[in-house]
Amino acid sequence: MTKIGEFLVQRGLLNREQLERALKESRISGELIGKTLLRMKLVTQEKLLMALGEQLGIPYYPSLQQLDIPQEVIKAVSPKFIQHYKFMPVKLKGNVLTVAVSDPLAVWLLEDLKLHLGFDIERVLATQEEILAGIKRYYGVGADTVEEILTQEKTGKGKQSRYETLEEIQDIGDMGKTAEDASVIKLVNQILSESVNARATDIHLETFRDYVRVRYRIDGILYDMRVPEAIKHLHSAVVSRIKIISNLNVVEKRLPQDGRAIIKIQDRQVDLRISIIPSIYGENVVIRILPVQLLFNLDDLGFFPEDLKKIETMMQKPHGIIFVTGPTGSGKTTTLYACLSKLNKEAVKIITIEDPIEYELGGVMQIQIKPEIGFTFANALRSILRHDPDIMMVGEVRDLETAELAIRTSLTGHLIFSTLHTNDAASGATRLLDIGIEPYLVASSVNAFISQRLVRVICPACKEEVKDKGALPEEFRDMKIYRGKGCELCKFIGYKGRTAIHEIFFVDEKIRSLILNKASASQIKAKALELGATTLKKAGLEKVRLGQTTPEELLRVVEWGRE
Repeated sequence: MTKIGEFLVQRGLLNREQLERALKESRISGELIGKTLLRMKLVTQEKLLMALGEQLGIPYYPSLQQLDIPQEVIKAVSPKFIQHYKFMPVKLKGNVLTVAVSDPLAVWLLEDLKLHLGFDIERVLATQEEILAGIKRYYGVGADTVEEILTQEKTGKGKQSRYETLEEIQDIGDMGKTAEDASVIKLVNQILSESVNARATDIHLETFRDYVRVRYRIDGILYDMRVPEAIKHLHSAVVSRIKIISNLNVVEKRLPQDGRAIIKIQDRQVDLRISIIPSIYGENVVIRILPVQLLFNLDDLGFFPEDLKKIETMMQKPHGIIFVTGPTGSGKTTTLYACLSKLNKEAVKIITIEDPIEYELGGVMQIQIKPEIGFTFANALRSILRHDPDIMMVGEVRDLETAELAIRTSLTGHLIFSTLHTNDAASGATRLLDIGIEPYLVASSVNAFISQRLVRVICPACKEEVKDKGALPEEFRDMKIYRGKGCELCKFIGYKGRTAIHEIFFVDEKIRSLILNKASASQIKAKALELGATTLKKAGLEKVRLGQTTPEELLRVVEWGRE
């Protein structure tokens, strides 16, 4: 049989010079030539396996994700066995089990599988990445850990596995330190690690009568995290572990609790915001995942160049208020942080009042309010004026007292950034009037209202033009429409990352006149459009035209009946 190196050269996947270099290195290291080729990055694992499969007569499966593997095949092999040997069962016919392996030369694996499972074994080849993805998809995150914990408890060998020892409980700095233990600590670490790797921003742990569901939010959409059904038996222990790392009361199960933890996952520090609330079948947990430090740049937030130029001009004004509006999760705080980062200079003092502080900003004094002890936005605002700030950020204007203080502060020579919960920019002015602010104060203090939404960006690796536009609104008829087909990079979702669409109303003399006359939101919006303002709908249509997002995504976040 032709040696694999020569075989790769014959197939044009390697040249002679590369093979000679790899052979020399292989002789020095003592490893197989295939591993040397991979380590030297002279050939990809996919190409090497395809060549080995062709040479050895073993089928190569480029994607296990596209297979529909029956449950009886999955149940034929225990998760612990799967994780130990790192293979994936794909078919069971009679007494013959077909398994996907990444090393066709590991003959001992076949003997071990036959001995332990009692099946005749047939092999197919797949990359290790595909096999690990298949294990997560079909067996669930932490399946081997759950199985081992429950086995230990049944046999009485793991009495401390549910709550761990005090030393283990206190060691929360690096989530990888207990990777070898079959414990609840390891299970929680696996769930957190999987979420961080998937770019999740939130983890939802929900308990029901007969099952526990774990979901994570990626780019604003919730997806099920595949977990073993038996995790329901460990739910209370998992919640206890989460309470411990966030310094919450483990014994208290009747009242909501909020906590925080900074942990290290794969050399990355992340900030966890934990909220626990009791429900009819137990405690539900939401964990928000935030990087400890994040660079904010206005240029990266999806503003069109002409709008960005106007905003930067507005930010140079010595006083006034800029309001960012939108629902929860629309990226308001990120936009405000980007503005502050742009203005953060040595000669400027910036103070923020937040609830909660979501990211750390170097060189900025950030203050966390505590309503339970009477330290509110309004009280904090009164106090920080004595610290002589040039620029302030008030996390949210919620009531008349806060709104009035912020507006009067801006009129005394301070530039203020804040947020309002309204559906569009024009409603920002009417919301302030509804709260009880006098029209002349709104008209004289507010510089701009910016409304925004977040839309998912089409995955660049699998983006393709589509001809079938279906039953889309007529605004899309004459556009080229792009969608993501789904690939490894985007985890077969079709989207990767998010960008913002903005509706920006600058308060000029004509808009001020309408506010003074207590005009409705629709009247203010009509005048702003007449003066050239861009709506969320128009901004979104432009993003679709540019091929950044899809019509379906725009229709999901924008109320289409409104201009």
